[in-house]
Amino acid sequence: MIDPPVGRATLEPADLPGRLEALRPGLVRLAGRLVRDPDAAEDCAQETLVAAWSHADRLRSPDALWSWLRRSLVNRVIDRARARRDELAIDEVEADWRDDSFTVRPDVVLERAELRDELEDALARLPAMYRVPVVLHDALGWTAQEVATTMHVSLPATKQRLRRGRMMLVSALAEDSAKRRASLAQPLRCWRARRHVSAYLDHELDAPTITALEEHLASCPTCPPLYAALVGVRDALGELRDPDAVVDDTVAARIRGHLSREER
Repeated sequence: MIDPPVGRATLEPADLPGRLEALRPGLVRLAGRLVRDPDAAEDCAQETLVAAWSHADRLRSPDALWSWLRRSLVNRVIDRARARRDELAIDEVEADWRDDSFTVRPDVVLERAELRDELEDALARLPAMYRVPVVLHDALGWTAQEVATTMHVSLPATKQRLRRGRMMLVSALAEDSAKRRASLAQPLRCWRARRHVSAYLDHELDAPTITALEEHLASCPTCPPLYAALVGVRDALGELRDPDAVVDDTVAARIRGHLSREER
């Protein structure tokens, strides 16, 4: 959060543009944690800033501006949420958790939770009213009361949503079904595809992600040039292995021997 101007009890209309511009990066980062799609996150943040302009007469307190923007953004994220066909249903999840025989493999859940794509996909399968409290509280460290105030719900309701959201997240990560596999195989957005390119060059991706990435590269107008540039730079670096351009074998052996002695 950015501190209000020193000695300024009210925010004058002329100060609002600069203030909103200063707060914009933090708002975009917050939106990015709540919305899987970076483009949608940018849209939510921009719409929130536009709404702030239309309520300029009510945003006269520097201390209250960031709180207002956070509440407005969270409401916008929830309003824009679209039910995915593979979105989890809380009734089904709670029915599972009430069943004494229901359990999960914690090693599988934790392994998937450590993979960013798996975790982001599982979060995206939670309805927004449950996903938002989990991200704000568990990922961003907000207190339950801060979440309740921002979402305009009571503290008990917030705690119930947090409990349900955590249960749904574990269930989503534990699932080994066609729904989960199909969800992960959805077409990639540009940023997600670009994050995978380095691992793709090093042959470290699983088959479904390779397929999704290659399909994206085949249809996207902007990513193939970036991919070609990455490949070209990597190949240029590889040419530095030319014996005339690197340390000769004798010197290299001496360096390795020295390092080995130091380690011992």
